[in-house]
Amino acid sequence: MNYKNIFITGSTGVVGKPLLKKLLENGHNVYALARSKNQFLESENVTIIEGDLFSKDLLSKLEDKEIDAVFHVAGVNKMCAKNPQKMFDVNIQGTERMLELGNKLNIKKFVYTSSAVTLGEGNNQIGNEKATHRGHFLSKYEESKFLAEKAAFKFDKNFDFVSVNPSSVQGPGRVSGTAKLLISTLRKKFPPLIKNNISVVDIDDCTKGHYNALLYGKDSERYVLNSFQTSTPDLIKKLKDISDWKGTPLYAPKLLLKFFAPLGDLVKLLSSSSPLLCRESVRVLIHGHIYDGSKASKELNLNYTNLDSFITKTINWLIDENRIQLNKI
Repeated sequence: MNYKNIFITGSTGVVGKPLLKKLLENGHNVYALARSKNQFLESENVTIIEGDLFSKDLLSKLEDKEIDAVFHVAGVNKMCAKNPQKMFDVNIQGTERMLELGNKLNIKKFVYTSSAVTLGEGNNQIGNEKATHRGHFLSKYEESKFLAEKAAFKFDKNFDFVSVNPSSVQGPGRVSGTAKLLISTLRKKFPPLIKNNISVVDIDDCTKGHYNALLYGKDSERYVLNSFQTSTPDLIKKLKDISDWKGTPLYAPKLLLKFFAPLGDLVKLLSSSSPLLCRESVRVLIHGHIYDGSKASKELNLNYTNLDSFITKTINWLIDENRIQLNKI
């Protein structure tokens, strides 16, 4: 087997957890980085490597393991952060540390989890691997991932390097971040929303896309993962057609969000918590995203989940998890 021994970071996160399970299902020996003992990792047949991205003893813990490939999934994604410096440190310097480790371990391949936000497509434009960045950042997260990806491609590497750029990862297993918006919508009769473009990669597609990047990804290429693109009104219509949810959204004017955004920045300044809305989160909401994942479909042998299937399995999972009160589809 090629790439028999795998080292993975971020293996307990939304992307990393199902990826780790897929690696095990396909017979790989997995070495997972973890800051401390972890119940999920201990329940799986993996070797836990205690430490973080900046631990100085990672080489000594791995150098006799004959690591063939690295999946660097770990990263920080925070919106409206009071101090975003840690996010920059982890996303940029942390990635460089893992690339350096890959060189020292003489690995064959490195699969890096970037983000579709690095494409920086303009308003109402399609973001793909050839997109030209708009020249300004919507958020500190986008900036940190853009700089991290740029540094990763420039890094002097002795192995094949593939960048995987997922859009918004959603589906069974995801209840945090932007998934809260879907859950909140399905719980309300009159959910507040804005009309926008939405791009989603199904969590299973994201997992397979990462794994297939190991098998088929070409050196120094990046692959956008995106299962489908829709709009808020079209998504709402689909939800009503497929499920028994009968809510009626109240669409907020985008100008209203811009008006309230500075209040979030004031909250961020005066407290230790991060507000739900601030200038950068409003910029992201208003901008929306239209992503094209066709390159990954062709070159990584990836068959995407369609919108109907995504809605069906996601709603049924949320019902099973008692997150929403609807009838199963």
